[in-house]
Amino acid sequence: MKINYKKFLLQISYLFSAVIVSALFSINETSAQTGQEFKISGYADFYYAYDNDNNGSSLRQFSVISPVRDQFRINMAQVSGNYTYNSIRGMITLQFGDIPNYNWPQSPNQYLEFIQEANVGFSPAKNLWIDGGYFLTHIGAEGLLPINNFLNTQALATYYEPIYQSGIRVSYDFSDKVYGSLYLLNGYNVLADNNLNKSGGMQIGVKPTKNLELIYNNIFGNEQPQGSPGKNRFYNNLVLKYSPVKKLDFLLGFDFVTQQKSELADTSASASLFSGLLAARYNIAPKFYISARGEYYEDNNGILSGLYTNNEGDLTGLKASGIAFALEFDPTSNSYIRADTRFLKTGNDLFIFNLAKTPSRERTEVTLGAGIKF
Repeated sequence: MKINYKKFLLQISYLFSAVIVSALFSINETSAQTGQEFKISGYADFYYAYDNDNNGSSLRQFSVISPVRDQFRINMAQVSGNYTYNSIRGMITLQFGDIPNYNWPQSPNQYLEFIQEANVGFSPAKNLWIDGGYFLTHIGAEGLLPINNFLNTQALATYYEPIYQSGIRVSYDFSDKVYGSLYLLNGYNVLADNNLNKSGGMQIGVKPTKNLELIYNNIFGNEQPQGSPGKNRFYNNLVLKYSPVKKLDFLLGFDFVTQQKSELADTSASASLFSGLLAARYNIAPKFYISARGEYYEDNNGILSGLYTNNEGDLTGLKASGIAFALEFDPTSNSYIRADTRFLKTGNDLFIFNLAKTPSRERTEVTLGAGIKF
């Protein structure tokens, strides 16, 4: 019998939502006596996105968030359940919307787009946890959900970072100022393994003061599909979060990547890419914020961006820069309404946008969004 996995997963998500809502009351009544804790949370946001890149498709280039042009759409609707009991824990997040529809695996396991995270873990010692399953990536300065970011769009650096991962995570809190994790993963931005190799990763975070946090992340492994020549990739990611005063926040993200046998001019040599973003957010008045972000991306050998044909007829990777601004109103502490604009410009003589059917190196975007956590 052939199973319609999408229909099946939707039915399961409805059942899951109904069960966890009804179970909240009975669990909360006994949690104080048993040490059990069960929490349910949710999130939903919608958007409208426009850009002047008339590429003949409703899908926008370089957009994980707000990926569809000229329509009112749902970015994400999700529900999460988290359970802890003494030294064990587990969580699952079910999702629906454009973010999973256009960015999660679609084939052959179509049901995977409905599962954002699903993992279980245990604690063999104080401050030490071992978890296994599906996770959102540990790489990156910007998050997946717009409500957690300064803007409705992600920088190019974030766009090419992994979104999800599957494997085992070992995490330990050394103190209230230092924490770390080790990862054994199926690969870079994959759930099902795409070759016979595993990838390793780590995270180390330091909070020297309450208004400063520095995080280093990495992933190392062969990320080529099965049957292709192996090329080890070493992805390094540095994140800085700083709030010099109560109303002002800064976010810095920097990526440096090397990959074997990937230099265009010499295929036996290693190639590299680097990218970065710098964003700031200021609370100009009660419930009102303004934000700005500058970004840069340079992958001349197409390690992650792939290769384009430039105006001279040569193959080259993506090189681009951009700037964005946003105005945000938060009706409540768990909701937002935001409008932003972004300008992108490519280098390497790449005319990959289309303005009025004319090839261009520039694109302007406008995005409106609103969302709520509960």
